[in-house]
Amino acid sequence: MLTNEWYTKNEILKLYPISPSTYKQRIKSIDPTHSKFITSKSGSPTRLIHHSVLDDLFRKRRRLSKNEHNQTIKWVRNHYWSYFGDVVPGSSNVDDLKNKMRFIFNELKKLQMEKNQLTLFYAIEKNTEDKYYHAHFLIDCAKDMLVAKDIEDKLELICDPNSYKEGRIYVKEYDLKFDKGGSIYNSKEKRYFYEVLG
Repeated sequence: MLTNEWYTKNEILKLYPISPSTYKQRIKSIDPTHSKFITSKSGSPTRLIHHSVLDDLFRKRRRLSKNEHNQTIKWVRNHYWSYFGDVVPGSSNVDDLKNKMRFIFNELKKLQMEKNQLTLFYAIEKNTEDKYYHAHFLIDCAKDMLVAKDIEDKLELICDPNSYKEGRIYVKEYDLKFDKGGSIYNSKEKRYFYEVLG
């Protein structure tokens, strides 16, 4: 979440998965009322950009390439997602859960009309009550490709369904009024493993 009113180039590069050259390209179109210069400690001018235009300028971008793994968390936090949730299989270790999430991705892909309509990010975290693991996930898909029930049905292939006593599957439509809150929570950096599929 943005907390400052004005941001420097370095602060922007820490928040958004863009390169310095992309930053330079995108600020060419900025309205002068959303940009100002201050004198830095070294005496040279430092450009500041107003927080209100940051997402419009820097949030959208193509998918990550394989050599941009270090940008994954920033990309996840700035991507527009369709669904989020978590799944808690009965007794999964990290490797088992990786395989299960990749299986789920392949199952969900069967529901797409055209190729490349689906992106799945998942992050594995240790359960608090036992020695096993669960996964948080975010899904981006073409409009009307999936409903939450489709996702829940596929998750039941790797996990017991929810019961009166226990909820092991949670899926919800991503509400954009909460901005990046859900993606920040699902991509907490203290996860054991995370991966983007698609």
